[in-house]
Amino acid sequence: MNGAAAAGGAGGATGGAGADRDLLVYLHIPFCRSKCHFCDWVTEVPTAELLLKETDQPRLRYIDALCHELTERGAALGAAGYRPTILYWGGGTASILSLEEIAKVSAALHEAFPLLDGLRESTIECSPETLDPDKLAAFREVGFTRLSSGVQSFDDARLRTLGRSHDADQARRIVHEAADAGFDDISIDLICGFPGQPPAETYDAVRTALDLPLTHVALYPYRPAHGTVMRRQLGRGNRHIDRDEQKRGYAAGAELLVDSGFPEYAMSHFGTPDHLCHSDLTYFQLRSDWAGFGSGATSVLGGRYLSHARGRLLDYNRDPLAFEEDYELASAAIAPRLLYQSLTTYEGARRDWWQERTGRPFDEVVDQRACRTLLDFFASVTTVERDEDGLRLPPDDVADAFIELQYLNAPRQGRTDLSVTAAALMG
Repeated sequence: MNGAAAAGGAGGATGGAGADRDLLVYLHIPFCRSKCHFCDWVTEVPTAELLLKETDQPRLRYIDALCHELTERGAALGAAGYRPTILYWGGGTASILSLEEIAKVSAALHEAFPLLDGLRESTIECSPETLDPDKLAAFREVGFTRLSSGVQSFDDARLRTLGRSHDADQARRIVHEAADAGFDDISIDLICGFPGQPPAETYDAVRTALDLPLTHVALYPYRPAHGTVMRRQLGRGNRHIDRDEQKRGYAAGAELLVDSGFPEYAMSHFGTPDHLCHSDLTYFQLRSDWAGFGSGATSVLGGRYLSHARGRLLDYNRDPLAFEEDYELASAAIAPRLLYQSLTTYEGARRDWWQERTGRPFDEVVDQRACRTLLDFFASVTTVERDEDGLRLPPDDVADAFIELQYLNAPRQGRTDLSVTAAALMG
């Protein structure tokens, strides 16, 4: 898709201004302090680009390109009747930005979307080693109310094996500093089921988290993604994953969270009714359109799926209004990915939201062969519930079903040939 088409059509939105349409606005910051050994997002990003510092010319040009995309596409989205209701800065590591970069991007955002007051949710995604009280104050000043910190573990030895740049003390301290800065909604991410990780370690991590002033915890089962350092280590045979242990670790952490007042409302998501992650639910369930800005960001607009491809920072800098991918949302290339995400939530794939986003009958979309392959797998391990509201899995079976999907066709332990995963299944 060329830049003129992207700008002129609001990146997929069509029609003139009319009734307000809810919009999730996502800003992508594709930089990190380190290349974590487990992270599949960074596999397509050259290390030299991922680790750019604020004085490096490609990063300086990226901030300019991001601001240009915001002002150009933001104006077109506003003219098409979109009204931002949820804001999320992610990455990469969104909190890696300097104070000057924060101010510059925020100014462009407010120029693009003048009516940002009264957002339902406004989240900044962070890593502990990139934060300090001054930066937390800056994020509060530009309007963030929710902080999500990628902690992954409170065990220093484990953090070193993961390639993380922070330690456990930093992870704990930054939660307290965020609360002192005025964040009233604080979430952390933990991961369970790493190679060689016993369930007791997950339980201890959750117990540590519950001693912090948190309102939400995300507990993700480790996924052995192709291209990561940890996956290559598995391939060499010096480590293995016991997925039954991973299930036990997840169950132990989940039970402790639920018993401590953090009910699970979607796989891996634990929070009180006042502190759900609305950005994730909107994204997973197609509750509204979303507009992604920046290299690696995706958009769902006007029935289209648009993407700035990962790992192409220099291309983005040259033309931030161009997309590398432009598909019909209901296509076989995209619909299975969206169905996969929806089924991680307890409400599942909602017929009304899907039909509104795709512009196609729900049953027509989910009954195409690519989606049926996914549904047939789930039907082999649990019940797929289907009614007038849509499709869902039984809440008690969601985590086990998705863990099984990650290791499809892999023996229960010992073997490291994990080539048939969820991505291959949906291909």
